[in-house]
Amino acid sequence: MEPDRSCSECGTALDANALSCPACHAFVHAAELETLTRNAQIAANSGNMTQARDYWSKAAALLPPETLQYKSVQARISELDIAVKIAEPAGQGAFKKAGAALGPAAVVLWKFKALLLGLTKITTLLTMFASFGIYWSLYGWAFALGLVLSIYVHEMGHVIELRRFGIPAGAPMFIPGLGAIIQLRGVSLPPVQDCRIGLAGPIYGLGAALFCALVYLATGQEIWAAIAATGAMINLFNLIPIWQLDGARGFHSFSRNQRIGVLGLALIGWIATRNGMLFLIAIGSGYQLFKRDAASEPDSRGFLYFAGLLAALTALEYFMPAR
Repeated sequence: MEPDRSCSECGTALDANALSCPACHAFVHAAELETLTRNAQIAANSGNMTQARDYWSKAAALLPPETLQYKSVQARISELDIAVKIAEPAGQGAFKKAGAALGPAAVVLWKFKALLLGLTKITTLLTMFASFGIYWSLYGWAFALGLVLSIYVHEMGHVIELRRFGIPAGAPMFIPGLGAIIQLRGVSLPPVQDCRIGLAGPIYGLGAALFCALVYLATGQEIWAAIAATGAMINLFNLIPIWQLDGARGFHSFSRNQRIGVLGLALIGWIATRNGMLFLIAIGSGYQLFKRDAASEPDSRGFLYFAGLLAALTALEYFMPAR
């Protein structure tokens, strides 16, 4: 006879075959689902579409069929079924090797396609053009275009991560002169998911800034350095752990010791570079120490993401000769 189970989130008694809590709707196998999701992403990124599909199939079996997450996983499985047929065709080994080699390229193309999805929404395009017009009048069209696209990539990072978790999210809506926002439809996120979604914006924003920095190094045109440095500054600002900024969402899954760690890293970076954003991040981290919502277990991956973003964005802003 199976022992009685209870929800780890609210303590409600669970049926032996339950996949989610009837009271708080938390997933019973949340920890296993996170592991399977991580393994599926690693497999897909390495081009092993068959293994990725197997991991997603195991995850689907642990999700209630009526949930958005289940539907999202099933959509991924369908996409991977097609990728497997392309990458591993029956027949000659030469074709099989060629298909397998195309696996990582397919992943890159899919990510690029996902980035373009927001440009199909009329609200995104209209508000983006409005922001572009304001920045053009202030800084010239070239810098304005680079800035708007950098903000767009940052916001699409949130959208892509939200959809990875099966959470519906609208395309970015720009607020002329202030940036852009993503409209969520009344969802309550577990701490680790909230951290990943929050930090996805700065991670994609870092990618955009690095691209501009590489173009600057290749061409010597200072406009690219200016866009890279400005993008780095904007993403550092978003890492301040207060209010609804991305840094506060990142801190959602951090233990108290990890919050102290970010405080220490920000102070060290500020002393070394005198970057005012790092000082603000340190102040925000100190504020977070007085809150009682620190996670009981550390989130090592989230902490590494946050620390890596601090180091990379600070270095970009410090070394780019922005005007």
